[in-house]
Parts: sequence; structure tokens; C-alpha cells
Amino acid sequence: MILNSIIIDNIRSYEHEEIEFPQGISLFEGDIGSGKSTVLMAIEFALFGLGSQKAESLLAKKSDSGSVILDFSVDGEKYEIKRTLLRKKYGVNQDPRHSWIKIQGVKEPLSPSELKQRVLQILKFNEPADPKAESKIFRYAIFTPQEAMKEVLFDSGKRLETIRKAFGIEDYSIAKSNALEVLSEIKTKVAVLQEKFSDVTELELQINQSEKFVSEIESEIARKRSQIKTLEIQEVEKNTQLKKLREKNNDKVKLESKKENLEEKIETGKIRIETIESQFGEYEIELKRNNEKMEKLIEIKRPETSKSASDLTLEIKKFQEINNDSIRLESEKNSIALDIARLKENLGEKINSDKQVMQNALNDLEQEKESLEKFAIEIKENLDLVKESRVQKETLKRRLEDEIAKFSALGNACPTCKQEITEKRHHDLVDEKKKEVDVLSSELQTIIDSFFESNKKSKEIQSKIESYQQEMLQIQRIIPGIEEYEGKSAKLSEIEAKIQELDKRLSEFEGRNPVEHLTELKDELVAYENASEQIKQIIEARNKVEKLIVEHQKEAETTESEILQRESELKKIETELETFEETDKEISDIDDDLGLLRKEITKVSSVIAASAEKQDNEKLKIKENQAKVAESKRWETKYKKFAQFKEWLEMFFIPTISQIEKQVLLSILQNFNETYTRWYSILVEDPTKESRIDENFTPIVNQDGYDQEIGYLSGGEKTSIALAYRLTLNSLMRKETESMKSNLLILDEPTDGFSKNQLGKVRELLNELKSEQIVLVSHEKELEAYVDNIFQISKQNGVSKISKMN
Repeated sequence: MILNSIIIDNIRSYEHEEIEFPQGISLFEGDIGSGKSTVLMAIEFALFGLGSQKAESLLAKKSDSGSVILDFSVDGEKYEIKRTLLRKKYGVNQDPRHSWIKIQGVKEPLSPSELKQRVLQILKFNEPADPKAESKIFRYAIFTPQEAMKEVLFDSGKRLETIRKAFGIEDYSIAKSNALEVLSEIKTKVAVLQEKFSDVTELELQINQSEKFVSEIESEIARKRSQIKTLEIQEVEKNTQLKKLREKNNDKVKLESKKENLEEKIETGKIRIETIESQFGEYEIELKRNNEKMEKLIEIKRPETSKSASDLTLEIKKFQEINNDSIRLESEKNSIALDIARLKENLGEKINSDKQVMQNALNDLEQEKESLEKFAIEIKENLDLVKESRVQKETLKRRLEDEIAKFSALGNACPTCKQEITEKRHHDLVDEKKKEVDVLSSELQTIIDSFFESNKKSKEIQSKIESYQQEMLQIQRIIPGIEEYEGKSAKLSEIEAKIQELDKRLSEFEGRNPVEHLTELKDELVAYENASEQIKQIIEARNKVEKLIVEHQKEAETTESEILQRESELKKIETELETFEETDKEISDIDDDLGLLRKEITKVSSVIAASAEKQDNEKLKIKENQAKVAESKRWETKYKKFAQFKEWLEMFFIPTISQIEKQVLLSILQNFNETYTRWYSILVEDPTKESRIDENFTPIVNQDGYDQEIGYLSGGEKTSIALAYRLTLNSLMRKETESMKSNLLILDEPTDGFSKNQLGKVRELLNELKSEQIVLVSHEKELEAYVDNIFQISKQNGVSKISKMN
């Protein structure tokens, strides 16, 4: 097998790393804890699954999934394999959905266990495909982790198991183990079988005793059956006598039954006569009570009316409705009268005003108001003009007065050019200005007078408008009142007319309440009709009672006649029954004798049944014991057969298998010892020490002629022995395992504990290996000089990185 490449994603301290494996000797170098061993663990995981590794320790702590893809070749055929780890709530496991193998470019999805089985087939490793088991051959022949390097020195069981698997001779061990298991089962079977036929003598003795007991029981049963025959003959004779007496007694029973029947009928007839006589009294009382009741009912007369009760009911209902209407109208009339009185009080004399005249007056006032409002607007507009003109005139007057004041202040100087003028010219100028002032004053007075006049007219108009508004409001309030008064008055007249009509209808009863009168009339009519119906019912009841009286009289006469006849028959039967008094005693005596006979027969029969049951039980016991004897003899035959098997396995087969395996192992041991001694001599140059392999494939160290315990050796010496052992195993397995002819060897810290002198021996050891591909993992920089390729492994911030050195 040759490794081509590996891709590691989220495995331990690696996030993503791709490695191309060249042929020759490659060194993966780095400090302790940098991630060197993880590369080797990833290779083993890709090939064989978890085995003894824990998924939780392989998957990076910060990741939910991780994977390894390994590309390798076997016999020139390329293979690519992928395994994936997935973190879930319950832990980390392999993900079967992302596990596959690629052969000749064709990808085949496989479960983790199927993947391991396929790899073992490709590598031709004779091992079980259990996904939880590590590959022993791979671990000892190709790659052993650093911590397991020296286990070969102490665990002989693992060594022998590995050698058996590696050299294909585990069948002897398996055969021996299986034979021992079969032998154990056969021994158990032999002990069980021996127990099953150990009681034959006891069973045969029980059979003889049971046969003797059965014979005794048969004699006893014969005697008891003879006794029963005698008793049964006596029972037959007694039954014959009893039958004759009972036939005679049947006549007595019939007479007694007839007597009881007659007595019952006589008693029933007497009771019936008493009942009839009692009913006659009740009938007389009922007839008398009905006659008295009918006399009272006849006195009730029909009222003077041709109408029926239902007609009267309808009329009552009609007049009740009239009364209700009259009450309702009277209430409504009073309410309207109150409303009219209130309106008269509120409106006074204007209540009788014409509504149309009032409406016309309202319209005229509205038109007049509109005209006044327009005139008021015109006056207001005129006042605004007067105000504006007044302001202009007053402004012009003040300016002229200011100019006159300036003239007076300037003296004889011209107010315009400031040149000296004559006094006359000065007075003329002042006079002109004063005339203009006087004219303006006159115009202002006219404007003021006009303003006051217009203002006075405006107030008068506004007062008139307010007066019109008050008058209009008054009319607007009066008109609805007049309309309501007219409506209520009309409604009042209508209600009064209806009341008069209802009063007219009620006046037909001459002052009496029609409802009361008709109700009284209806009650008298109903009383009369009820009386007539009761009279009819009384007459029918009386006829029925009179008919019953006649029928009961006939029944009483017939019953008295039957009673006399039955009393006569009863006397005859009593006379006949006196002749049967002795028969009862005879029957009783025979019944007693039969009872004693039957008890004796039952007693003897019980003895016979018990004896027969005992006999059957003993016969069954004999049969069962005979079957047990036959079965025990069959078990004895089987026992002899299994005892022969036991003897053959114990005395011949197992010792032979052990001897054959020992001979085969001895034939392997010779080559193993020679190869091991050669590797040991290369690694350990100490003339006082030599090492060999004993018959259990255990390395033995001899110093100065004495065997030395490996536990007392130095660390470097232990490493040398372990390395020599592993190289021996690898060398021999390459010859035996077809897939390992490519000479792949992986060494994890092979020089741990070596001295500098021993490190110098590594060059010679690597040259001797002559393997096509060797992968070394070490932190020893001295090894760089002995290899073809160097891969530097470093860790920064917890993440491992690999770089190839040129």
C-alpha cells in the first residue's frame, strides 16, 4: 500500500490541510503538541474508522463537523476514501450520509462498517470488520502510535494474537477455542444426561409395588360389586310395592284436589254474594243522591235570550272594546283640552287672529327691514366718504395755518425765495392764506353737520330695524301657536264626535253597564246548559245502575244455587277420603326402607369409585414410570455417545490442534528470531547484551549469560527492542500479506529516548529497510539528514499548519 494524499478538515487542531505524500522517506517534524500524531491518527481513521479512538477527541472542539479524505494505492490500483464526523446533541458520531469510497473514479456511498469491510478486502487483512475494533495488523506491522510503541514488550497475548492474524494461522487458535467451548458444552450435557437415567432401579421397584396394589384393589372392587347387586334387587322389590301404593294414592290426591277446588269455589261464591249485597246498598245511595241532585237542577230556568253563550261572549268582547275606546278618547280629549287652554293663555286675544294676515304682515316687515338695511349700508358708505373728506380738509387747513404762522415769523421776507418784500405784499400773502383757511373752515363745518345728520339717520334706521326684528320674532312665535291651536281644536271636535257616537251605542241598555248585563246573561245561560247536561248524565247513570241491579240479582241467585250443589259434592268427597288414611303410613314406611337401601348402595358405590380411582392412579403411575424407564434408557444411550465425543475432544483433538499450532509457530519463530536479532544488532551495539525471541514470541534480553527483565532496561533500550520487534513483524508480514509488498511503514517517534549515538544508527536502519515509502514522525531535528522529504508542522493560536521544506 502507498499513501498518495490526505485532506484534513476540522480534525483536532487542524482546520483545513492538504498533504501530498511522496515516495521515499518523509519526515513530519515539529514540537511536542504541534499536531504530528494527528496526521497519523487521521490516516488510520480514514482506513479503519474510529476503532479504539474516540470521536469526541478527533473532532475539533469548535466545529460541528469534520472529515478526512485519503488517497492511496494498492497493487497499482488507486482508491479514495472519505469519512465524516458529525456533532449532535447526544455526542459525536460518524456521518453515514457523507462516507464513501471511490474506486477507478466511481464513488460508492457506504456505511462506516461497510467501509471498513471494503478496506480490509482491498488490503487483504485477515481481520473482523467490527467498526469498534482497531486493525491489529496495521497497528503492529505498519503504524503503532507513540504511546503504544512499547506495549509489544509486555502484552504477550496481543503479540500472539497479532502474529496468528498476520501469518494466517489463527484458524488453529479459533479451532482450539471452539473445541474447548464444545467440550465444555458436552461436559455439561454429559452431567445432565447422567442425572437423567440415574433413577432407573428406583422406578422399576415402584412399578412392581404398584402392580401388586392394583391386584388387591381389583379383588376388593369385585366383592363390593356383588354386595351392590343384592342391594339393588331389594330396591327393585320396594319400588314395585311403592308404585302400587302410589297408584292407589293418586286417587286420593285427585279427590283432595277436587275437594280443595270445590271449597275454593264455594268460598268464592259466598264472597261474590256478599259483594253484590254490598253493591246493592251503594246503588241505592247513588240513586237517592242523583234524584236529589236532579230536583235542584230542574229548578234552573233558561234566561230570556235567543243567543248562544258564544254569541254573548263576542258581544261582551265588543262592548269591552267600546268601553276601552271611550276611556281612551276621554283621556285624549282631556289632554287636548289642557293643551288648548295653555295656548289660549299664552297667545291671549291673538289666538283668534287670521294666520294668513299674520303671515302677510310678517312678509311686509321682512321687505321693509331689507330696504332699511340697504339704506343703512348707503348711509354708512356716505359717512365713510364724509370722514375721508373731513380728514383731507383738516389736513389742508393745518398746513395753511402753519404757512400763515411761518409768514408772521419771517417778517417782510418772502417765504419762498427769502427775499425782502414790502409790508403790503406781506399782508396780501397772509390775507390770501387766511381766506383759504376760512373757506376750508366753512367747508369743514358743512361736512361736520352732514356727518352728524347722517349719523343720526343711521341710528334711527338701526332702531327701526331692531323694532322690526322684535315684531317679526313675535309674529314668528304666534303663527306656530295659532297652527297648533287650530289643529288641536279640530282634533278635539273629532274626539267629541266619536264619544257622542259611543255614548249613543251604550244608551241602548237604559243606563245599565252593557258588559255587566251581558256577562250576567251569559253566566245564567251557561248554568242552564250545564244543568241540562248534568240531568242527562244523571238519567243515563240511573238507567245504568238499574240495569246493573237486575243483572246482579240474577247473578246472586245463580251463585246461591251453585253453592248448594257444590256443598253436596263436597260431603261425598270427604266420605271417600276417609278410606285412604292407612295408605299414607304404608308409603312412608316403604320410603324409609328405600332411603336406607339407597344410602347403603351409595356408600358401597363410593367405595368402588374410590378403589377404581386408586386403581387408575396406580395404573397411570405404572405407565408413567414405564415411560420414564424407557426415557432413561434412551438418555443412557445418548450419554454413552456424548461421553465418547468428550473423550475424543479431550484426549485427541484439542492436544493435536495445540501441537500443530505449536509446530507452525516454531517454523515462523525461526525466521522471526533471525530477523529480530539482525534489527536488534543494528540498533544496540553492546557486546555484553544480546536479544532473542522465545517460543511465546516474547523478546528476551541476555547480558553476560543471564536473562534480564525488560522493565529494568533504559528508555532508549526499550525503544530499540520495540522498534526491532516492529520492524521484524513488518518485514515478515510483507512476505505473507499481498497488499503490503509496497513496503509502507509508518514510525511514530521511533527514536524516543535514543542517545545521540543511537540516533546515528537510524541512517543504517533506514538503508536496511529499503521500503518504497516510509513516514517518520519525530521532534528530533537530527533525523533531517537521513530523509528524502521534510514536512514542518507548527501551531499558532491553537491551529496546526504543515509546510514542506525544500
